[in-house]
Amino acid sequence: MADQAANGTLVFGDSLVISSLKLALTYNEALLSGRLTNTRGGIVQSIFLGSLKKQIEEMLRCSEGLKNDLYTYLDSGRWPSDEKQEGINSVLLSWYLQWFGVPASSVIKKSMERIKSKLLSSSSVPLLHLLLPSTHSDAIREIDEFFNPPQ
Repeated sequence: MADQAANGTLVFGDSLVISSLKLALTYNEALLSGRLTNTRGGIVQSIFLGSLKKQIEEMLRCSEGLKNDLYTYLDSGRWPSDEKQEGINSVLLSWYLQWFGVPASSVIKKSMERIKSKLLSSSSVPLLHLLLPSTHSDAIREIDEFFNPPQ
């Protein structure tokens, strides 16, 4: 999947794949932490899933153009125009938003408006974590970087 994204030959046309993988990883993490017990052992191989998780996150961090598409989404809520790329950019953005738990752009904008008046430092990361608790820290940092670009 990472090779497909890097080469621009993405086969998957929706975000169901990433959603199913995320569910399997969550199940595995619950097994490993003891929050979920299964007397017959785990259904999935934790080492394989851990490796797959790292590969997915690396792919989503390094995909060309994804950062620009994410910033456009954060700014206007618009999806990438994919006439030349057969929907690849939209699929990658969808995967990123789903994988890292990024809420709708309107929710993010409202959160940033609430934070701006209370912001004492240059980083909104701690307050964003409080307002968007299900959003992954990598996505929180990207949101902060977009709304508070380095000087």
